[in-house]
Amino acid sequence: MPFERPSPRYDEFRQAVRRFPPSRFLPALAAHTAALDPMISGREFRNDGRWPWAASAMARESVLYSNEHRHGGTPTERDFAKLYNCFNDAYEPENDPSLSDIMTPLTYEQFFYGESEFEELSRVWALFGDPTLGSPIAWDEVFGMELGEAARASLILHAWVTHNGGFIDYGLMDAPHMQDMYREIVPRVHLEMMMRHLTTTVNGARALNAAAPAVARNRQRFAFNPFVAKPLVDLGTNGVWAPQSMLVSRAIFPSNLYYVGMKEWGLDFAQNLGARVEQYVGRQLRLIAGDHVEGEITYGRGDKSVDWIWVTDKAVVLVECKSARMTLGARAADPSLGDVVSRSVGKARSQIDRSAGCIRNQHPAFAHIPAELPIIGLIVTAEPFYLSNAGILPEYGAKGKFPAQVVSLRELEHFVNLDDAEGIDVLLEIIADPEKRTWSLATAMKGKREPSKNPILEKAWNHYRYLNERGPGVEVAVD
Repeated sequence: MPFERPSPRYDEFRQAVRRFPPSRFLPALAAHTAALDPMISGREFRNDGRWPWAASAMARESVLYSNEHRHGGTPTERDFAKLYNCFNDAYEPENDPSLSDIMTPLTYEQFFYGESEFEELSRVWALFGDPTLGSPIAWDEVFGMELGEAARASLILHAWVTHNGGFIDYGLMDAPHMQDMYREIVPRVHLEMMMRHLTTTVNGARALNAAAPAVARNRQRFAFNPFVAKPLVDLGTNGVWAPQSMLVSRAIFPSNLYYVGMKEWGLDFAQNLGARVEQYVGRQLRLIAGDHVEGEITYGRGDKSVDWIWVTDKAVVLVECKSARMTLGARAADPSLGDVVSRSVGKARSQIDRSAGCIRNQHPAFAHIPAELPIIGLIVTAEPFYLSNAGILPEYGAKGKFPAQVVSLRELEHFVNLDDAEGIDVLLEIIADPEKRTWSLATAMKGKREPSKNPILEKAWNHYRYLNERGPGVEVAVD
């Protein structure tokens, strides 16, 4: 019987990365990831095991755990191939792991890299920046410029590093061709401020990691990565590099911007964002439902209904919004997962059940809503709660009395591009089929008519237009 080598532990992958000094490893990795970046390759993922999350893990292990006394030299493509294989084969043995223990960390590790730059950065302005949505957020206090300008600068930086082998060449700042870019695309001062905001050092990355919540030893693969927050690293005389180029624009994605706001303004930001999420969902719902959407109903002794109620000829849709996020520990499927989901999704299910009960029992405050129609709940979360509809994962809580689907903002943005009758039919098909109830809304919509682009996202994306597309009224700051 042939001997089969056991799968490597994650610590073996870490030790393999540590063979190389960061000053050699990180620049080589930056050039490697820039060449694989979809902006260059034109491919979202290469199906050859060179996954972007694996490269991000290499960058993290190098900056946090290696040092300049290592003698591995500069890694070659063959070295990277070995590291990918080690990462992909790594396995941490557990005692009787649940399906959630296995699947939850993997989905949060990997799905982030499949998110659309257009959708996520459009939502940055539509949700976090639009001053008409709620109380304005003073992003200029964080970035030194308004949010739309920061997002545009991050896009340009992403393009810069991918087309320059992962390197930020400050010598190019004064090049003649760059002056046209400052006038027509992004002011130099904005580019420089975003570089400073997104740059850390080796010691800075370690400080960020020390301040982050810890995860269990057998969950180190899913631990905090400082490059998600600060994707550029200053290596002193070796220059400034982006070890994983895909993280440059993603540093301004909503999933990161939430933590930037929480660090800066705390509870005030969380409350403001909660109100903004609610209003944003209402705006999206009106794209499909028009005036048939009603806001929160107050009844009894100050009790509140769900956030939005959509009444159609075929069904009543109850929509509850949640701005809470999965914590780092919950994403790694630690023991807190059940409590985190219960505080958000579980609470929303209870709210839907209460409002549905008021409709069924013909409470006076709900008397104008048909009591005999099917009732469908939608729990709209600001960030995805993957697997929350699966039904087979006890950590995600029991189902409510009335059927309710957990839907991310991204899924809602696609759904509302259907016409109202088509959208309701999709929801009715879901609740009528026990298997489809375990699907995501995106999966249930596959095979339907390809919806047009979301007009709210389109309008938000236009906020990032290059300066030369904005007309003569724009003042451009040029150093």
